[in-house]
Amino acid sequence: MESVLKKFKNPIIKFVKKLGINIDKVDLLDIKIDQLRTIKDKNKRLLFADKLVKMYPKHPKSHLELAVCLHDLADNRQYEQMKIYAEILREWLIQTGLDVLDLEFIRQATVVGSLGNHFCIQILIRANQCGLRSAKKTFLLLHPKSDLRNPALFSYFEPYLHVIRDEESIQMLRKLETLMTLPLGIGIPINDGFPFLDIAANLCEIELEKQGLKTALFCLSDKHRNMGEEVLKKLGLPEDAWYVTLHVREPSYRGENPENTTENWRNANPMDYLKACEIITRAGGWVFRMGDSSMTPLPSMPQVIDYALNEIRSDWMDVFLGATCRFLIGTGSGYYTIPALFGVPVVFTNFPGFMPYYGLKNHDLYLPRWLKNNQTDELISFEYYMSPPL
Repeated sequence: MESVLKKFKNPIIKFVKKLGINIDKVDLLDIKIDQLRTIKDKNKRLLFADKLVKMYPKHPKSHLELAVCLHDLADNRQYEQMKIYAEILREWLIQTGLDVLDLEFIRQATVVGSLGNHFCIQILIRANQCGLRSAKKTFLLLHPKSDLRNPALFSYFEPYLHVIRDEESIQMLRKLETLMTLPLGIGIPINDGFPFLDIAANLCEIELEKQGLKTALFCLSDKHRNMGEEVLKKLGLPEDAWYVTLHVREPSYRGENPENTTENWRNANPMDYLKACEIITRAGGWVFRMGDSSMTPLPSMPQVIDYALNEIRSDWMDVFLGATCRFLIGTGSGYYTIPALFGVPVVFTNFPGFMPYYGLKNHDLYLPRWLKNNQTDELISFEYYMSPPL
């Protein structure tokens, strides 16, 4: 990594200094963007973003902000705006000469924030592998004191990234990072546009299947496999045991509770899954309920291990169980990303929206939450369910 940094650091810094006035102009645009993000009313934010595009019609940042505002409003125009953003970005990189650097950045929040953010990096790597985009050198400026969301999982991603941990180098590259960071929160720039993240995932799966490439991005390391198998022995599982992981999102993540949650549409009741546990155990399997110590305790059941509240819980055990379970029963939360990375099937349940369906694979199942019209008390049709703005 040091050789990579030495190779790119000085040319990059010299190039950034050459930009001079252009960077000052970007600073003004950044001030406007900061103002935009303080606006709470989504419609007013959209109007501001529209004005920003008129003020900076040739800069990708203004066009990206407009796409984000349209996305937040579930406005169909977001898809056309994403295409415009991709075109403006390509032109801007050429005009500024930044395209010759052949690099891009991902945000630190992708690996220190929610576990599900790793899905973004997965799709980026897959899009590069199957030729949906021209692969560039992907940099991550990772402050040495940063707490990774799951260090064991990150160890699988790190070989695909140029990770810079040196504080001085991070400061020198910070300006370039603001100019060339991928907006993975909503989508990925590819050769033919800028599709929404789950749509990009679907395009990757189609292309991988055409090319006969394996759909599992990672293989479990021998180290993690040996450590995990030792834990299973201590728990009393027989050598030939098979097991299922279960993860049901509850309003307890990072200070969230039933009173202040804004994510209740993603939450579910773990007690609704007890029948599924019974069916699995009657068939001879075991169940590991995943999560953290804030989860509602499960009642004691034979061959059901409440891993979330067990002392064996760790970052690498999260990875081991996700990679070696027969399948996962999950909800709209980050943990289902881990089994998916290792090619394990997912039963995706209880989610009241259809877009994540496109991020699944052929061997997965989607059991959406039923929705009904409060005025007519009738179930909403799948045609309506699958259409914008839902």
